[in-house]
Amino acid sequence: MEILSFLVSFGTLYSIYLILASSMELEYGELGLPSFAKAAFLALGAFTVGALSVRVGALILGLALEGEFKLTSYFYATLITRQIASHPLLGLVIFALPFAVAVPLAALLGAAVTYPALRLREDYLAITLIAFSEIVRVLARNYEPLVGGTFGAGVVNPFAWLGSPWRELVLFLVSLAMGFGIWLLTFKISTSPLGRILRAIRDDEIAAKAYGLDVAKVRAWVLAVGSAMAAVAGVLYAFYMGAVNPDDFTVSRTFIVVLMVVLGGRGNPYSPLVGAGIYLLIDRAMIFVKHLLPIPFDVNYASYVILGALLIVLLIKRPGGLVPERPLLTVKEIVNISERGDETLLFHKRE
Repeated sequence: MEILSFLVSFGTLYSIYLILASSMELEYGELGLPSFAKAAFLALGAFTVGALSVRVGALILGLALEGEFKLTSYFYATLITRQIASHPLLGLVIFALPFAVAVPLAALLGAAVTYPALRLREDYLAITLIAFSEIVRVLARNYEPLVGGTFGAGVVNPFAWLGSPWRELVLFLVSLAMGFGIWLLTFKISTSPLGRILRAIRDDEIAAKAYGLDVAKVRAWVLAVGSAMAAVAGVLYAFYMGAVNPDDFTVSRTFIVVLMVVLGGRGNPYSPLVGAGIYLLIDRAMIFVKHLLPIPFDVNYASYVILGALLIVLLIKRPGGLVPERPLLTVKEIVNISERGDETLLFHKRE
């Protein structure tokens, strides 16, 4: 039973990180855009759950929220979760509503906030996006009515009506479906004519402009799509954790996602599958063995040391990552050999 619980938890987290890595691969790997505001849009999805799940549940049940939200959100989250045990429809509404709010909001904000900075050089754009990410976190940390500030906010369990362990299993299956669905979308984009446009801009922006491509518009569109993906991951992460705290969404979250893509192989659509798995395996392994490590610093930072060392070795030995970028075939060759004497017929079919 414990092994099953571990696998379900591992699979849910893997699905969430797969979504984040897929969005980073689209923005950074395919387009070459240093999207260092990933933590902000992950937080946007999580904050939407933290701000709405308790309030919407109380509104539907006719409960009056008393006291400061930062002090009572966990109590009301528990109370509403108990009510969901006998009202499945309420749980489904609470689960679906944050997606309906966070995903379009993240897409709009991703395009609107970053559009003025899209004409900056990559290094200045990266600094701008890091600053934006910190602004989002600091605002949530200090504006307590949103998600309770430093106290955080409780999150309703929308699958409480299933009972344990089925509610965890359903969340895992939903996360897995969304994770691989978003990865497949990224893969299709990468192997489509649009993917060639993104890589053309990444490799030579001046040449892409010379061919008439609106680089700023393409970048804004990709950031909108990538930001919406990150918001999906944020919603799932909040429901998985059962609570939301602004301090969980520091800039280091963004660099962890970048690390996944670089480890996997930047520019290869398969890199999110590999990079997310490697990071999570190391992170989970450290939880089990950290108390056995005789190191002279906080053992909780050991995983960062290992990942950093791994990245350095990888960049030296395999600069392209574990699955380096390769030219993607956009023309399928169908070979039909019909031997009529010495004749050989080759047929080509364009996608």
